[in-house]
Amino acid sequence: MLDSAAFEDLNNFIKRRIASARYRVGSTYYSATINDIVILPTGTVRALLSIIPGGTVTINRVELYNSDGKLWAHQDASITVSTGQTGVLYWFDFTITEGEV
Repeated sequence: MLDSAAFEDLNNFIKRRIASARYRVGSTYYSATINDIVILPTGTVRALLSIIPGGTVTINRVELYNSDGKLWAHQDASITVSTGQTGVLYWFDFTITEGEV
């Protein structure tokens, strides 16, 4: 069984390793801004991103990278942003759980 210190260490590791994000419109990728990475009271690590494409576009993928530049997480999407909208707040959640094999 993992103790609370192990969960805390794993969550802090995830928080430290998240380094960058990007999104895709059509087949072109653009950088997204990481606003914050927080550990919620439930133990979930949440990476909050701002996607501000400008104009009317459909975002079809969002990606999160570690500090080595390797893809950590992705989500295929279909998010339409219309002219006049400021942008999209997007997030990835990471939750460590323990189970029996």
